[in-house]
Amino acid sequence: MDEKERTKDVYFGTSLEEVLYQLRNRSNLKICGGCTYLKELPPVSMIIRNIKEFKLIEKKERYIEIGSGVTLASIMELGEKHVPPVLYQALNSIATPLVRNVATLGGNLCIEPLCGTLFAPLLALDAKLEFRVNSEILSLPMTQFSTFTAGNLVPAGSVLTKVRVPLDEWELSLFRRVGPSWTLNENCASYAFLASIQKETLMNLRIAFCGALRLHSRELENKLIGTKLPLSPKEIQDMLEAAGEYFDQQLQSFYSLPHSSKADKKDLHEDCTLLGQHLSSCRIPSVDFSLLKARFLGLLQESLNHLS
Repeated sequence: MDEKERTKDVYFGTSLEEVLYQLRNRSNLKICGGCTYLKELPPVSMIIRNIKEFKLIEKKERYIEIGSGVTLASIMELGEKHVPPVLYQALNSIATPLVRNVATLGGNLCIEPLCGTLFAPLLALDAKLEFRVNSEILSLPMTQFSTFTAGNLVPAGSVLTKVRVPLDEWELSLFRRVGPSWTLNENCASYAFLASIQKETLMNLRIAFCGALRLHSRELENKLIGTKLPLSPKEIQDMLEAAGEYFDQQLQSFYSLPHSSKADKKDLHEDCTLLGQHLSSCRIPSVDFSLLKARFLGLLQESLNHLS
């Protein structure tokens, strides 16, 4: 029998203990939830969508904890008043109600190698992820949860159990999704913009753009924090230029491309074509980085205009 024709090993987990046991004993085991994104199951997989430990929701005064096996529809059923607006907007943009009834929070976050739709809003909200490795609990901020960490998204031998989402107040919450509707491919991305304002001063700012790569920079955000509002045209233009430079730097950093000086730097189209060719030989084919950069800067300008 051909290797591809062999029967897949699919387990249906009944408890967290069983999942941890199988992870200890099956190094190639892949954890699956609603399976709405998968075209086919991995050779060795475990379905965890019916395990109660992954389906819990607990709301506190300053945060809400959501199990990784909670469906997107169940989160929306909490209501707009009980979920951060930027997260609710993102949930509402995903596929159809039928898909949201099956797709899970953990599944959306653990898509590889792309970032799912909820990655950007949860990154902007500074959410924290809880993983279980044997009897240990690993708490990981979204800022450290990268699709390009050692080639793996989820820490080896672990399973995502829940996500803690802060319930901070934001005067401005914007979410946008770019790319084809009702699907997720290498040219899709999600964008989140949060602003806290007091006495006509920008007190806090969060910007995240995630798809084939992850964009989030405290240094970039700090350029405007403390600025008096409304923003001037020059302040907006300076921010856009800094964001464009950051985009290019991140691409070079992620894919280990050689840095070029301003004197010999190619134009944007040539740079992005080179990056796309390099990426096609690594992880994700057919990424149009020039398009993603234009969309990122366009969304950022739209957001900053709300503060002008």
